[in-house]
Amino acid sequence: MQIVAIANQKGGVGKSTLAVHLAWLALEQARPVLLVDLDGQANSSRTFVDEFTGLLASSLFTEEPGCLTGSPQAISEQLSLIPADMAINDVEGLELDSIERPAAHLRALPLAPETLVIIDTPPTLGRRLLSALIAADAVVSPVALNGYSIQGITDLQKTIQTVIRRFNPRLKNIGLLANMVNSRSATHTRMLAELRQALGDKLLPVTLGHRVAISDAIDNGRPVWQHSRGESAQRAAQEMRGVCTAILEKLP
Repeated sequence: MQIVAIANQKGGVGKSTLAVHLAWLALEQARPVLLVDLDGQANSSRTFVDEFTGLLASSLFTEEPGCLTGSPQAISEQLSLIPADMAINDVEGLELDSIERPAAHLRALPLAPETLVIIDTPPTLGRRLLSALIAADAVVSPVALNGYSIQGITDLQKTIQTVIRRFNPRLKNIGLLANMVNSRSATHTRMLAELRQALGDKLLPVTLGHRVAISDAIDNGRPVWQHSRGESAQRAAQEMRGVCTAILEKLP
């Protein structure tokens, strides 16, 4: 079993979009997938189902290890979901040791050894983001090319290093993914070049463009590489599949 967290301390950077596309690609590769949604907006959960049943995300924090009741919601034979519920936002007020409970619960689930667990995190530093990093084998961080998003990079990287040092030495930092890149923007071109110079191999060599086809595909509940028409849509499909493939290949 491999657990990957999609994390950033800033919203609007495409975390949920990346999470669901990783799930779709893994499913195409005949891997079982468990999607764990810790973001109260529940965007990744609602991509697959409108009504939530079974084990809910808040239970990963409130139940004691070994006492978890319920099972992930089966979406298909290969895909299951632990959806974000209304109470997931309240876990930020729990005692600090609650951040280690999700790791214990996820490792104890009766999942197939080849299962890919994908954790979608909230866009703030808190109990839920820390718990995802403690549970994960790897983390990838989408980042948009704007000042507000980039300002959070340093803090996020420090958080990841602290988790590796204090809680989870096996955590592999796959790196930062430049997302929603406008190749026609001189500002984006400059910022991307500066990030590559400053971050080196911490910035993934692949990028995702800012393309309407991706959001359209999400709205229709399908990956962007299915039924893509037109040059822009096909380019979006190629980029997204390339990014997801690169991430899966980097998992430990």
